[in-house]
This record gives sequence, C-alpha cells and structure tokens, in this order.
Amino acid sequence: MPSTYRAGIIGCGSIAAYHARGYLGLDNVEIVAIADPVAPSLAAFGDRFTIDRRYSEPREMLDKEHLDIVSVCTWHRLHAPMTIAACARKPKALLCEKPMALNLGECDEMMIAAKRNDVKLAIAHQRRFNPVWTEARNLVTSGAIGQVR
Repeated sequence: MPSTYRAGIIGCGSIAAYHARGYLGLDNVEIVAIADPVAPSLAAFGDRFTIDRRYSEPREMLDKEHLDIVSVCTWHRLHAPMTIAACARKPKALLCEKPMALNLGECDEMMIAAKRNDVKLAIAHQRRFNPVWTEARNLVTSGAIGQVR
C-alpha cells in the first residue's frame, strides 16, 4: 500500500472544491492533477488549491498521472464517459458525483467498467444524512405516503 495516494479531479466547478478540501484534510492523499476543458475554471481551481499539473483533456491526465483516486465532478452527462475512461486506467478508487448517470444503461456500463478493472466505485450521495432527506425516508418506509412503486 502506498504511503500517499495520488488523487486527480476531473471537472473544476463548485462541487470539485468539496472534493479538494476533503482530500486536503487527509495526510495520506495528495491532489496531483486536475482536468477541465474550461480554461478559466481550470486556472482558478488550480491557483486556489495550488495544483500545478493541469489538463484541458481529462483522458490525457488519466494517461499521464497514474492516479490512485479519481473524482469525477463534471456535468451529469459526462459522469458515465469520464468514469468509464478513468476505470480503464485502473485507479484504486473512483468517486463520482451524483447523479450517477443519465440512465440505467450508463449506470450498468460504469459498474461493469469498475468491476472489470478492479476499481472501487462510489457515488456521492452525502445528502442521505440531511434531516429533511432522513425524514422523507422515514415517511416512505413507514408507509405514510402509500405504497412506493
């Protein structure tokens, strides 16, 4: 097991900052590279988190950086293609933002890519601990809203 895991972030929008702060809070993870085709976003994010290796093409980052962990923080429609591309490079783990994908077929493709390449795939659903979401779950499981289909 490496003493420090090499992390890369695909997509440098607002949600990516949460991933970056999470990684920065760990002693054994270093954010080594970021990728985003939007030059101003890439530059601002890289400057904010002092990340020097910046790529406009995510697949180039994946090929060159040999990452242990990849965060996919792109627009929804890119979750599946970026996750599948990252899994093909065999990181140890991949964290994809929600929603997982646009349809069940893409979800299946993502899971197949992760399994085929022995990648731990996680989807960010941190709202499950939000009191409003917890109450909604309780209403569903108690039958208060009727039978769910």
